[in-house]
Amino acid sequence: MKDSFGRRWKPADGLAASSANRRESNGWNPLVRSRKLNIHRKMRIHSRPPDGRLLAYTQGREVLVRELRGDDVRGLGLAPSQVRYVTWHPDSRRLLVHERSFDRRRQGWFLYDVVSGAKEALWTNGYSAELPPRDALLELAWTPDGASVVGVVRSSNGSRVWRIGAAGDSGEVIAEGGRLFLPVVSPTGVAACIERDLGVQHLSYPCGDDPVTWLDGHEPYGHVAFSPDGSEIYYAAPDGEGVLELWARPVGGGPAELLATAERDVYGPGVTTNGDIVYRSQYYMVTLSAVPAGGGAVTPITTFQSETPTWSPAGDEISFTFGRWRVATDDVNYPDIDQHIGIVDVSSDLPKAKPDRVVRSSYSEDQGMHWSPNGRWIAYHSHIDGTDDIYLIPADDPSSPRLISAHGHETGWPRWSPDGRWVSFPSYTRDAAGARKSFLYVIPVNQETGETRPQQIVDMGDFPHDALQAEWTPDSQALVFEAAEGAGNKALYVVERSGGVPERFHEWSSDQVHSGIAVSPDGEWVAYIGPGTDGFFQVHRVPFGGGPSEQLTTDPTRKTQPAYDPTGRMLAYTVFNYESRFWRLRR
Repeated sequence: MKDSFGRRWKPADGLAASSANRRESNGWNPLVRSRKLNIHRKMRIHSRPPDGRLLAYTQGREVLVRELRGDDVRGLGLAPSQVRYVTWHPDSRRLLVHERSFDRRRQGWFLYDVVSGAKEALWTNGYSAELPPRDALLELAWTPDGASVVGVVRSSNGSRVWRIGAAGDSGEVIAEGGRLFLPVVSPTGVAACIERDLGVQHLSYPCGDDPVTWLDGHEPYGHVAFSPDGSEIYYAAPDGEGVLELWARPVGGGPAELLATAERDVYGPGVTTNGDIVYRSQYYMVTLSAVPAGGGAVTPITTFQSETPTWSPAGDEISFTFGRWRVATDDVNYPDIDQHIGIVDVSSDLPKAKPDRVVRSSYSEDQGMHWSPNGRWIAYHSHIDGTDDIYLIPADDPSSPRLISAHGHETGWPRWSPDGRWVSFPSYTRDAAGARKSFLYVIPVNQETGETRPQQIVDMGDFPHDALQAEWTPDSQALVFEAAEGAGNKALYVVERSGGVPERFHEWSSDQVHSGIAVSPDGEWVAYIGPGTDGFFQVHRVPFGGGPSEQLTTDPTRKTQPAYDPTGRMLAYTVFNYESRFWRLRR
C-alpha cells in the first residue's frame, strides 16, 4: 500500500548559491552559474513558464506560484481533492492543471490564470465528439506555439498520443504503442515521449517510432525538455544505484554531459526562452522514534530508512519496513521496490544504525508486519507474485509465506486481535467508473496452528467514507478505525467486528491520508496523527469514545503511523522528512 503524505506549506527560503555538480573534462567541479530555490516539505508537481519568471508547484491540494528571482509566493486556491499535473501555457500567464476527486471517480483539466486568479474548465464548449473523452486525457503539454496540446489516452489495449487543437474542435492520433508516457513537442514541432517495454524505459522521438539508439543505454525517467533551438535534449536517467541524474545530449547523438546529481534524484527539467534549465532535486528519509504515552522526551529508535513500527508481544522488539526506497524510479517500478521487514531490540542501546534481524528480504513492498499475541506467527502485507494481499509466516521460518486474503487492492496493514482469533485489514475496491472505496475485512485464524478461513467483510451498510487503518479494542469485539471523509478531513469511528453502523467519536483536519492510529492496551485512548500547534504533523491522543484531545509530541518533525507498546507506556511512530528543491542552471 502506498503511503500518502499530504501537506500544505508556505516556503520561507530564498535563492541561495548552488551545491549541485556538473561533470567537466577534468572531473567534478562546482556548478558556479546555478541558483537554488529552496521549497522544503512535500511537493508533488512543478512547472516553469517559458519566460522563466515564475515557478508553479503544488503543496497538498494548493497550486502555488513563486517568482524565481524573489520571495513572492501566490496561492491560486485549493483544488477539491488532488492536483495531478501542472503545465504552463506558452503565454506564461495560464496554467493547465489536472485535478482528480478524492474517490477518483471524476477528473478533469482546468485553466488557472495566474494574474487574475480565475479558474475555468478546459474546453467547456465546442469540444469535438470525434475526440477522446476529456477526462481520459492524461499528461497534457502545450506545443511551443500554443496552437495545440499533446496528451496520452491509455487503455488495456495500449496507449494513444493525441494532438488536439487549443479550441478542442479538432485533433489526431500522432502515435500508438504499448505504454507511452509524458509527450512533449520540441521547438522543431516533433513530439517526443517515453516508452516502457519489458521493464525498460526508452526515448521515442518522434513519439511512436522505434526507440532512439543515441542515448547510449540511458533510460530516461520523467519528462524530457529541449533547448530553445531544439538542438539539445535534457533528461533524467538512473545511475548504478537507481538514483536519477540530469543529463544533456545533442539531439540525434553525441557526447552526453552530466549536468547535476543529488543524494536522492534530480529530474523534471524545464527550459526558459533564454535557455536556462530549471529542475528539481528531492530528499526523503524516514526513521523511528518513541514517546511516553502521556507525552515527554522523545527517544530515537533508528537512524536508517525505516517505517511502520509494531511491537512484539513482550514489548522488547519493534518490527518495521526498511530499505532504500523513495527514489523517483520507484514510482515507475512500483510495487517492485526495495522494502524489506526487519526488527530491532529496543531493550539494548538505542538508536540503531541497522536492523538487528531481517525477517523478510523482498523487492515486493513488504509492509505492516504484526505478531500474533502468542508470538508464533507474523502477518504482513506484500505484492509478491503480483498480489496485493495479506500473508502469514511462522515467526521462526519466513521462507514459505502463505496467502490468507484475496483480491486486494491498495491493501493496508494487518492487525491481530488480542485474543488471537482474527486478523483485520483494510483494502480498496473499484467500481466500473473507476471510483475506489476502502473497506474493512477480518480473517478467522487459529494462532496455535496458523489455520485460517476465508476473509469476511465488516458490513457497515451504506457507510459513505473510506475506512482506513483499523485497530482492535481490548476485548477483540470491535474495531476502531480512521476514516477519510474527503480531502483534508479525517475522523475516528468504532464498529463491531460482525458489522453494523459505525459510531463516530472524533474528527480533525489533516491532508495525511494513510497516517494510521493506535489503541492503548487498556482501551482508554486512541492515538492519531494530526497537525500540531506548530504546523508539523504530531502525535495526538483522544479518549476512546470521544473527549478533548491531547498533543503528545512537540518536536519540529513530521510524524505518522503511531503504535502503542504492550504495556501502554510508550508510543512508537515514524518520523518522515521529504524535501524538494528547485534549481536554475544557466546555460
